[in-house]
Amino acid sequence: MDMMRDLMMVMTNKEKLKEIRRLLKEAYDHYFDNCKDCGCKSGEGHISVEFGNYWEDPNCELKITAVCIGSYVFGPHRTHCFDTLDEALETVVQWHREEMNTVYTLDDEGYPASFLVNGDIEE
Repeated sequence: MDMMRDLMMVMTNKEKLKEIRRLLKEAYDHYFDNCKDCGCKSGEGHISVEFGNYWEDPNCELKITAVCIGSYVFGPHRTHCFDTLDEALETVVQWHREEMNTVYTLDDEGYPASFLVNGDIEE
């Protein structure tokens, strides 16, 4: 992670946002390619950036005050908000690493082997 922190020191905000988007795309591609009908929400991968208000950014420098990522799939919540792009990027790097190292065990129909079956429903 130290190498990533060193890299983040020289990246522009635009480059950090592009990297967040790229890593999320790769992770989602892996997830959806390997897990048929797995849980997700329509806002997966949504990224919003908030800038300082009138008092926080008086010189219109576009100071980023928050980055929010919608990800029901990769995080413990539906929306994840960070104070900085660096914090968001570090988390997305972690999500990406975990997802790309996930090996899905599927049943014969392509569903996760751990997919819960409701015993009350007749087949």
